[in-house]
Amino acid sequence: MRLGNLQLHNNLVLAPMAGITDYPFRQLAREMGCGLTFTEMVSAEGLLRKGESFLKMVEGEHPVSVQLFGSKPEVLAEAAAKAEAMGADAIDLNMGCPAQKVVKTGAGADLMRFPEKVEGLLIAMRKKVACPLTVKIRSGWDEEQINAVEISKLAEGCGVDAITVHPRTRAQSFRGRADWSVIAAVKRAVRIPVIGNGDVNTPVLIQKMIEETECDGVMIGRGALGNPWIFSEKHSGFPEKGPTISPEERKGMIHHHLSLIQSYYEERNLTPQIRKHLYWYTKGLPNCATFHSQLSSLKGKEKLLQAFHSYFDSIQRREPCQRSVPEEDRSITGWVEKAL
Repeated sequence: MRLGNLQLHNNLVLAPMAGITDYPFRQLAREMGCGLTFTEMVSAEGLLRKGESFLKMVEGEHPVSVQLFGSKPEVLAEAAAKAEAMGADAIDLNMGCPAQKVVKTGAGADLMRFPEKVEGLLIAMRKKVACPLTVKIRSGWDEEQINAVEISKLAEGCGVDAITVHPRTRAQSFRGRADWSVIAAVKRAVRIPVIGNGDVNTPVLIQKMIEETECDGVMIGRGALGNPWIFSEKHSGFPEKGPTISPEERKGMIHHHLSLIQSYYEERNLTPQIRKHLYWYTKGLPNCATFHSQLSSLKGKEKLLQAFHSYFDSIQRREPCQRSVPEEDRSITGWVEKAL
Protein backbone atom coordinates (compact mmCIF):
# COMPACT_ATOMS: atom_id res chain seq x y z
CA MET A 1 0.00 0.00 0.00
CA ARG A 2 1.30 3.47 -0.89
CA LEU A 3 0.50 6.62 1.08
CA GLY A 4 1.69 9.55 -1.00
CA ASN A 5 5.44 9.06 -1.31
CA LEU A 6 5.56 6.37 1.39
CA GLN A 7 5.56 2.76 0.20
CA LEU A 8 4.49 0.23 2.85
CA HIS A 9 5.45 -3.43 2.67
CA ASN A 10 1.90 -4.53 3.50
CA ASN A 11 -1.54 -3.08 4.23
CA LEU A 12 -1.83 -3.84 7.96
CA VAL A 13 -1.39 -0.90 10.30
CA LEU A 14 -1.40 -0.49 14.06
CA ALA A 15 -4.00 1.94 15.38
CA PRO A 16 -3.03 4.86 17.60
CA MET A 17 -4.24 4.09 21.13
CA ALA A 18 -3.70 6.48 24.01
CA GLY A 19 -1.63 4.94 26.78
CA ILE A 20 -1.00 1.81 24.73
CA THR A 21 0.86 2.29 21.44
CA ASP A 22 4.12 3.38 23.01
CA TYR A 23 7.54 2.69 21.48
CA PRO A 24 7.83 -0.92 22.81
CA PHE A 25 4.37 -1.82 21.53
CA ARG A 26 5.10 -0.35 18.10
CA GLN A 27 8.46 -2.08 17.91
CA LEU A 28 6.86 -5.45 18.62
CA ALA A 29 4.15 -4.85 16.00
CA ARG A 30 6.82 -4.05 13.39
CA GLU A 31 8.78 -7.16 14.31
CA MET A 32 5.65 -9.22 13.72
CA GLY A 33 5.09 -7.71 10.27
CA CYS A 34 2.99 -4.56 10.76
CA GLY A 35 3.29 -2.28 7.72
CA LEU A 36 2.88 1.05 9.54
CA THR A 37 2.62 2.02 13.20
CA PHE A 38 0.99 5.10 14.69
CA THR A 39 2.08 6.90 17.82
CA GLU A 40 -0.28 7.58 20.64
CA MET A 41 -2.38 10.66 20.04
CA VAL A 42 -0.14 13.72 20.58
CA SER A 43 -1.34 17.21 21.48
CA ALA A 44 -0.16 19.66 18.82
CA GLU A 45 0.35 22.32 21.46
CA GLY A 46 2.19 19.89 23.71
CA LEU A 47 4.51 18.87 20.88
CA LEU A 48 5.49 22.47 20.27
CA ARG A 49 6.33 22.86 23.97
CA LYS A 50 8.14 19.54 24.52
CA GLY A 51 10.13 18.73 21.42
CA GLU A 52 12.95 16.80 23.10
CA SER A 53 10.73 14.23 24.78
CA PHE A 54 8.85 13.75 21.52
CA LEU A 55 12.08 13.13 19.63
CA LYS A 56 12.73 10.16 21.90
CA MET A 57 9.27 8.88 21.02
CA VAL A 58 10.08 8.26 17.32
CA GLU A 59 13.89 8.28 17.20
CA GLY A 60 15.17 5.72 14.71
CA GLU A 61 11.70 4.30 14.08
CA HIS A 62 10.50 3.75 10.51
CA PRO A 63 7.93 3.80 9.15
CA VAL A 64 5.92 5.62 11.79
CA SER A 65 3.04 8.06 11.60
CA VAL A 66 2.55 10.71 14.26
CA GLN A 67 -1.08 11.32 15.13
CA LEU A 68 -1.82 14.89 16.21
CA PHE A 69 -4.90 16.37 17.78
CA GLY A 70 -5.86 20.00 18.07
CA SER A 71 -8.26 22.61 16.73
CA LYS A 72 -6.09 25.55 15.68
CA PRO A 73 -4.79 25.62 12.07
CA GLU A 74 -1.54 27.44 12.82
CA VAL A 75 -0.70 25.23 15.81
CA LEU A 76 -1.44 21.98 13.99
CA ALA A 77 0.55 23.12 10.95
CA GLU A 78 3.61 24.03 13.03
CA ALA A 79 3.37 20.82 15.05
CA ALA A 80 3.12 18.75 11.87
CA ALA A 81 6.20 20.45 10.44
CA LYS A 82 8.12 19.87 13.67
CA ALA A 83 7.15 16.21 13.79
CA GLU A 84 8.25 15.73 10.19
CA ALA A 85 11.59 17.42 10.92
CA MET A 86 12.11 15.08 13.87
CA GLY A 87 11.71 11.96 11.75
CA ALA A 88 8.01 11.21 11.34
CA ASP A 89 7.28 9.40 8.07
CA ALA A 90 3.65 10.57 8.00
CA ILE A 91 1.32 12.87 9.92
CA ASP A 92 -2.23 11.95 10.89
CA LEU A 93 -4.96 14.30 12.11
CA ASN A 94 -7.18 12.79 14.78
CA MET A 95 -10.84 13.48 14.04
CA GLY A 96 -12.23 10.52 15.93
CA CYS A 97 -11.31 10.64 19.61
CA PRO A 98 -14.59 10.63 21.60
CA ALA A 99 -13.08 11.55 24.99
CA GLN A 100 -14.86 14.51 26.56
CA LYS A 101 -11.64 16.26 27.56
CA VAL A 102 -10.55 16.23 23.91
CA VAL A 103 -13.94 17.01 22.37
CA LYS A 104 -14.57 20.00 24.65
CA THR A 105 -11.48 21.72 23.18
CA GLY A 106 -12.94 21.44 19.68
CA ALA A 107 -10.58 18.62 18.71
CA GLY A 108 -11.02 14.91 18.02
CA ALA A 109 -14.50 13.80 17.01
CA ASP A 110 -15.86 17.32 17.50
CA LEU A 111 -14.26 18.24 14.17
CA MET A 112 -16.72 15.94 12.39
CA ARG A 113 -19.42 18.54 13.06
CA PHE A 114 -17.62 21.40 11.31
CA PRO A 115 -16.50 20.64 7.71
CA GLU A 116 -15.39 24.23 7.04
CA LYS A 117 -13.15 24.13 10.09
CA VAL A 118 -11.69 20.81 8.94
CA GLU A 119 -10.90 22.30 5.56
CA GLY A 120 -8.95 25.14 7.15
CA LEU A 121 -6.96 22.76 9.34
CA LEU A 122 -6.04 20.42 6.51
CA ILE A 123 -5.06 23.17 4.09
CA ALA A 124 -2.77 24.69 6.71
CA MET A 125 -1.16 21.34 7.53
CA ARG A 126 -0.77 20.35 3.88
CA LYS A 127 1.16 23.54 3.16
CA LYS A 128 3.65 22.77 5.94
CA VAL A 129 4.57 19.13 5.32
CA ALA A 130 5.86 17.16 2.34
CA CYS A 131 5.37 13.75 3.95
CA PRO A 132 2.05 11.89 3.68
CA LEU A 133 -0.82 13.60 5.47
CA THR A 134 -3.71 11.39 6.57
CA VAL A 135 -6.86 11.68 8.68
CA LYS A 136 -8.68 9.28 10.99
CA ILE A 137 -12.40 9.88 11.17
CA ARG A 138 -15.58 8.38 12.59
CA SER A 139 -18.93 7.81 10.91
CA GLY A 140 -20.09 11.12 12.31
CA TRP A 141 -21.14 12.80 15.52
CA ASP A 142 -24.26 10.68 16.11
CA GLU A 143 -26.85 8.70 14.16
CA GLU A 144 -28.48 11.92 12.92
CA GLN A 145 -25.16 13.30 11.67
CA ILE A 146 -23.45 10.58 9.63
CA ASN A 147 -21.10 12.53 7.35
CA ALA A 148 -18.02 10.36 6.85
CA VAL A 149 -18.37 10.52 3.04
CA GLU A 150 -18.67 14.31 3.04
CA ILE A 151 -15.62 14.74 5.27
CA SER A 152 -13.61 12.22 3.24
CA LYS A 153 -14.28 13.98 -0.05
CA LEU A 154 -13.37 17.30 1.55
CA ALA A 155 -10.12 15.82 2.90
CA GLU A 156 -9.20 14.43 -0.49
CA GLY A 157 -9.75 17.86 -2.00
CA CYS A 158 -7.34 19.35 0.57
CA GLY A 159 -4.54 17.03 -0.54
CA VAL A 160 -4.81 14.34 2.11
CA ASP A 161 -3.06 11.10 1.07
CA ALA A 162 -5.27 8.54 2.86
CA ILE A 163 -8.28 8.25 5.15
CA THR A 164 -8.85 5.85 8.02
CA VAL A 165 -12.50 5.22 8.84
CA HIS A 166 -13.65 3.97 12.24
CA PRO A 167 -17.36 3.42 11.52
CA ARG A 168 -18.81 4.24 14.90
CA THR A 169 -20.25 7.62 15.85
CA ARG A 170 -18.90 9.78 18.61
CA ALA A 171 -22.05 8.99 20.56
CA GLN A 172 -21.22 5.27 20.37
CA SER A 173 -17.67 5.80 21.61
CA PHE A 174 -16.26 2.24 21.51
CA ARG A 175 -19.59 0.52 22.08
CA GLY A 176 -21.83 -1.38 19.70
CA ARG A 177 -20.80 -2.83 16.36
CA ALA A 178 -18.79 -1.00 13.74
CA ASP A 179 -20.83 -0.37 10.59
CA TRP A 180 -18.48 -1.48 7.83
CA SER A 181 -20.88 -0.20 5.16
CA VAL A 182 -19.63 3.30 6.01
CA ILE A 183 -16.10 2.24 5.07
CA ALA A 184 -17.40 0.89 1.76
CA ALA A 185 -19.26 4.15 1.06
CA VAL A 186 -16.13 6.21 1.68
CA LYS A 187 -14.09 3.89 -0.55
CA ARG A 188 -16.57 4.40 -3.41
CA ALA A 189 -16.48 8.18 -2.93
CA VAL A 190 -12.73 8.89 -3.04
CA ARG A 191 -9.70 7.88 -5.10
CA ILE A 192 -7.08 7.96 -2.34
CA PRO A 193 -6.41 4.90 -0.14
CA VAL A 194 -9.01 4.08 2.49
CA ILE A 195 -8.05 2.17 5.62
CA GLY A 196 -10.79 0.35 7.52
CA ASN A 197 -10.85 0.11 11.30
CA GLY A 198 -13.20 -1.46 13.82
CA ASP A 199 -14.08 -4.95 15.11
CA VAL A 200 -11.09 -6.65 13.50
CA ASN A 201 -9.42 -9.12 15.83
CA THR A 202 -8.72 -12.24 13.73
CA PRO A 203 -7.11 -12.92 10.34
CA VAL A 204 -10.48 -14.00 8.96
CA LEU A 205 -12.01 -10.65 9.88
CA ILE A 206 -9.12 -8.81 8.24
CA GLN A 207 -9.89 -10.55 4.98
CA LYS A 208 -13.63 -10.16 5.45
CA MET A 209 -13.31 -6.39 5.90
CA ILE A 210 -11.22 -6.08 2.74
CA GLU A 211 -13.67 -8.17 0.73
CA GLU A 212 -16.82 -6.45 2.02
CA THR A 213 -15.60 -2.85 1.85
CA GLU A 214 -12.83 -3.03 -0.80
CA CYS A 215 -10.69 -0.93 1.55
CA ASP A 216 -7.00 -0.66 0.75
CA GLY A 217 -5.73 -1.43 4.23
CA VAL A 218 -6.84 -2.52 7.68
CA MET A 219 -6.04 -0.74 10.93
CA ILE A 220 -5.95 -3.00 13.98
CA GLY A 221 -6.41 -1.59 17.47
CA ARG A 222 -7.89 -3.58 20.33
CA GLY A 223 -7.45 -6.79 18.32
CA ALA A 224 -3.67 -6.43 18.74
CA LEU A 225 -3.73 -6.24 22.54
CA GLY A 226 -2.01 -9.36 23.79
CA ASN A 227 -2.12 -10.60 20.20
CA PRO A 228 0.86 -9.34 18.13
CA TRP A 229 0.58 -12.48 16.01
CA ILE A 230 -2.26 -10.80 14.13
CA PHE A 231 0.35 -8.87 12.12
CA SER A 232 2.25 -11.98 11.09
CA GLU A 233 2.81 -12.45 7.36
CA LYS A 234 1.44 -15.97 7.81
CA HIS A 235 -1.91 -14.69 9.09
CA SER A 236 -3.83 -15.94 6.06
CA GLY A 237 -3.07 -19.52 7.06
CA PHE A 238 -4.43 -19.20 10.57
CA PRO A 239 -7.77 -20.77 11.58
CA GLU A 240 -10.85 -18.63 12.05
CA LYS A 241 -10.24 -17.84 15.71
CA GLY A 242 -6.60 -16.90 15.14
CA PRO A 243 -3.29 -18.70 15.49
CA THR A 244 -2.80 -21.63 17.81
CA ILE A 245 -0.14 -20.43 20.20
CA SER A 246 1.58 -22.85 22.56
CA PRO A 247 2.12 -21.80 26.18
CA GLU A 248 5.87 -21.79 25.50
CA GLU A 249 5.54 -19.44 22.52
CA ARG A 250 3.17 -17.17 24.37
CA LYS A 251 5.46 -17.02 27.39
CA GLY A 252 8.40 -16.20 25.11
CA MET A 253 6.48 -13.37 23.42
CA ILE A 254 5.43 -11.91 26.77
CA HIS A 255 9.00 -12.08 28.04
CA HIS A 256 10.24 -10.28 24.92
CA HIS A 257 7.58 -7.59 25.20
CA LEU A 258 8.29 -7.05 28.88
CA SER A 259 12.01 -6.75 28.09
CA LEU A 260 11.20 -3.99 25.58
CA ILE A 261 9.09 -2.23 28.20
CA GLN A 262 11.84 -2.43 30.82
CA SER A 263 14.39 -1.04 28.36
CA TYR A 264 12.20 1.97 27.60
CA TYR A 265 10.58 3.05 30.87
CA GLU A 266 12.07 4.30 34.09
CA GLU A 267 11.75 1.92 37.02
CA ARG A 268 8.99 3.91 38.69
CA ASN A 269 6.76 3.63 35.60
CA LEU A 270 7.13 -0.09 34.96
CA THR A 271 4.43 -1.60 37.18
CA PRO A 272 1.29 -0.30 35.38
CA GLN A 273 2.78 -1.12 31.98
CA ILE A 274 3.67 -4.68 32.94
CA ARG A 275 0.34 -5.31 34.67
CA LYS A 276 -1.91 -4.29 31.78
CA HIS A 277 0.03 -6.25 29.16
CA LEU A 278 0.11 -9.39 31.33
CA TYR A 279 -3.66 -9.08 31.57
CA TRP A 280 -4.14 -8.86 27.80
CA TYR A 281 -1.70 -11.65 26.94
CA THR A 282 -3.35 -14.10 29.31
CA LYS A 283 -7.02 -13.32 28.70
CA GLY A 284 -8.82 -16.52 27.75
CA LEU A 285 -6.13 -18.86 29.08
CA PRO A 286 -6.79 -21.52 31.74
CA ASN A 287 -7.44 -20.09 35.22
CA CYS A 288 -6.87 -16.56 33.93
CA ALA A 289 -9.53 -15.07 36.22
CA THR A 290 -7.56 -16.12 39.29
CA PHE A 291 -4.36 -14.78 37.77
CA HIS A 292 -5.98 -11.47 36.84
CA SER A 293 -7.31 -11.06 40.36
CA GLN A 294 -3.80 -11.63 41.63
CA LEU A 295 -2.37 -9.06 39.23
CA SER A 296 -4.68 -6.35 40.48
CA SER A 297 -3.40 -6.71 44.05
CA LEU A 298 0.33 -6.99 43.37
CA LYS A 299 2.63 -3.99 43.52
CA GLY A 300 6.12 -3.73 42.09
CA LYS A 301 7.84 -5.15 39.03
CA GLU A 302 9.45 -8.12 40.75
CA LYS A 303 6.20 -9.43 42.23
CA LEU A 304 4.42 -9.11 38.88
CA LEU A 305 7.19 -10.96 37.05
CA GLN A 306 7.24 -13.68 39.71
CA ALA A 307 3.48 -14.12 39.35
CA PHE A 308 3.85 -14.26 35.56
CA HIS A 309 6.40 -17.09 35.70
CA SER A 310 4.44 -19.00 38.33
CA TYR A 311 1.25 -18.78 36.30
CA PHE A 312 2.85 -20.12 33.13
CA ASP A 313 4.58 -22.89 35.06
CA SER A 314 1.12 -23.96 36.20
CA ILE A 315 -0.26 -24.26 32.64
CA GLN A 316 2.92 -25.36 30.89
CA ARG A 317 1.75 -28.95 30.36
CA ARG A 318 -1.67 -28.03 29.00
CA GLU A 319 -2.60 -28.16 25.32
CA PRO A 320 -1.94 -25.10 23.05
CA CYS A 321 -4.63 -22.46 23.41
CA GLN A 322 -6.51 -20.65 20.68
CA ARG A 323 -5.97 -16.91 20.75
CA SER A 324 -9.38 -15.29 20.44
CA VAL A 325 -10.40 -11.75 21.43
CA PRO A 326 -14.12 -11.18 22.01
CA GLU A 327 -15.74 -8.75 19.60
CA GLU A 328 -16.71 -6.47 22.48
CA ASP A 329 -14.40 -6.80 25.45
CA ARG A 330 -15.47 -4.24 28.05
CA SER A 331 -12.33 -4.76 30.11
CA ILE A 332 -10.16 -3.83 27.13
CA THR A 333 -12.43 -0.92 26.28
CA GLY A 334 -12.06 0.24 29.86
CA TRP A 335 -8.29 0.36 29.56
CA VAL A 336 -8.53 2.45 26.38
CA GLU A 337 -11.10 4.86 27.80
CA LYS A 338 -9.12 5.23 31.03
CA ALA A 339 -5.98 6.06 29.03
CA LEU A 340 -7.86 8.77 27.15
